[in-house]
Amino acid sequence: MVNVERISISFPKFLLKEIDELVKSKGYSSRSELIRDAVRKYVLESNSLDREGEVSGIIILVYKPTKENMEKLNELYLKHKEIIKSMCHGYIKTSCGKDKKTELFIVSGDCKEIKSFYEELIKIDNKIFDKVIIF
Repeated sequence: MVNVERISISFPKFLLKEIDELVKSKGYSSRSELIRDAVRKYVLESNSLDREGEVSGIIILVYKPTKENMEKLNELYLKHKEIIKSMCHGYIKTSCGKDKKTELFIVSGDCKEIKSFYEELIKIDNKIFDKVIIF
């Protein structure tokens, strides 16, 4: 591969096991190929928030439900309630056996405001997953 720089990265054992399973099941030639593909997709998704004007979208957040996190989410809801059209929440057990809370937000409004909301959401403590889809 041309212009490739080698880096070192650490993963918890359970996540590395899942990465190895994905490499096999999805036909990647190596862990590096899978990780490059995942990072590429993340960069493309992140850039979707750089649009101008009105957009709609879905934001998903999975995190550890602590009192502090719940208070922070309530603050964020009140701050951004004009763009939050609907929200749904529930509890799940992750692949490593931990109980986590999921939040799904349907948002619509100025892309800059949605980006601000998303960037504040993903800073929540003990977050294990986030995703934004902009239409």
